[in-house]
Amino acid sequence: MAGGATQRGKPELSALEPPFAPIIVNRPARPVPGPLRITLFNARGGIYLEGIGDCFSRPPLSQSSLVLLCESDWGTKRSGEREVAAELARRLNMSFAYVPEFGIPQADGTHKSFLGNAILSAVPLTEVRAVALPRPLPERRNPLMRYRVGLNTGLITSARFRHQDITVGVLHLASHCDPQARDQQMATYLAPFPQAGPAIIGGDLNTTTTVLQSRRDILRTFAQVFLRPSRFHRPQPYEPLFRRLSAAGLRVDDVNVVGKPTFTFTRVIPPRYRPKLDWFAVRGLKAVPGSAAVLPARRSLFSSRLSDHDFVTVELDI
Repeated sequence: MAGGATQRGKPELSALEPPFAPIIVNRPARPVPGPLRITLFNARGGIYLEGIGDCFSRPPLSQSSLVLLCESDWGTKRSGEREVAAELARRLNMSFAYVPEFGIPQADGTHKSFLGNAILSAVPLTEVRAVALPRPLPERRNPLMRYRVGLNTGLITSARFRHQDITVGVLHLASHCDPQARDQQMATYLAPFPQAGPAIIGGDLNTTTTVLQSRRDILRTFAQVFLRPSRFHRPQPYEPLFRRLSAAGLRVDDVNVVGKPTFTFTRVIPPRYRPKLDWFAVRGLKAVPGSAAVLPARRSLFSSRLSDHDFVTVELDI
């Protein structure tokens, strides 16, 4: 796979160097009828890959020409050692670019299993670039990090739809830090991002509006969710990364469902008490009115959830 050689070696963890190289597989372009539908999904590793694939086989998700994946595993035990982005792209007949964020070391120090982000596209992807994001400080040591090596890493690529080049990006911001640290991660991501031209960014931005480093932080946040749920449905005033997106000409207003939450630990939690963590931001493209939607991550009304995040989708005029 193009760009995949680094995945077998030891990563270099300088401050802003991507710890692993992207993996890129391009397939022939397929037709894109009507508006350009983009779908964002935190797949929670892709442990329920068959169910995720079934969801993408039915409208409206079957009409997706761009799929942005966060938490897409590659060869991990929890995903059955499957290459989630590669398998989903194969099933959907799409090109893809995958960037490992964190590697799980083997006994010899090399890495074959990864957690990362991906972009799937109905047309080939070019100018693929990985952008390592600064590790938030101060940082509570996560016990899981004993088994992972790496950094939050976003992707930036270019895709050509109907003779129009569009910059496409995906990123997953840290959850355990404060809004200022997430803003710094966004600033780092946007630094190499093209400053002009049509663009789409999607990702799990973890816009909790709070710090989630200690058990006390988590309990305090849960209390706020129940006392002030609107804060977690409309986090823009509390998360400076939105102002940074706006300064880059990227807007969120008409491509996201206002106030609609996108995350839950379990379906028994009422939507009123769920936060909105997953977002699109676009520049130079117009949303089809009424097309933005948040769709439950399950096969049917009565089936179990496939992830703790929902599908987020919208259509854009091109």
